[in-house]
Amino acid sequence: MRPSSMKKRQRYLDVATELFLEQGYEATGLDQLIERCGGSKLTLYSYFGDKRGLLKAVVHEVTEQLGEVLKFEATEEEELKNQLVMFACNYMKFIYAPKMLKLSRLVLANNQQEPELVSYFLERGAHHSQSTVLAFLEQQDRLGRLQIDDAFLACEQLLGALKGNRHIEALYTDRVMNEQEMTRYAEHAINAFLRSYQ
Repeated sequence: MRPSSMKKRQRYLDVATELFLEQGYEATGLDQLIERCGGSKLTLYSYFGDKRGLLKAVVHEVTEQLGEVLKFEATEEEELKNQLVMFACNYMKFIYAPKMLKLSRLVLANNQQEPELVSYFLERGAHHSQSTVLAFLEQQDRLGRLQIDDAFLACEQLLGALKGNRHIEALYTDRVMNEQEMTRYAEHAINAFLRSYQ
């Protein structure tokens, strides 16, 4: 794709993200997008296929940032807690970010009409988080830094502790912890996790 085409595609994607998250999927029309960005439906279809393809691209774009969050680089035992706390803080900032909360609501609101989108969202988000954290915990168990009988269960406990009821509340009410609260919450969750598995 030419640089000019890539720039135009990204412009469509940025505006579509804004419109979908503010207005919802059904209320957002492609004509509205073209009015804001220029071009034509033919151009839009050549990039994304249709409106469903555009929404899928939005999901991909927003969840792409998760890859930067899910990074573990612990090499020494004394670094393990710090790495887990850093991951926990970054993970919480990501799932509580306004854009991510709005995307989660958008996907949930369309789960009956667009079940494939829900599957894609889970694959890009929850399942990706789970597989990455699971691999890290298994590695730390092999290295003897953690003592884990069931890595899958440990992974579920860790991610569940970081989300908890506060995330459900944020999805429904927009009440989100501030950064200081998130750090305290993350540290408490990691301390409890390490008491169980170290």
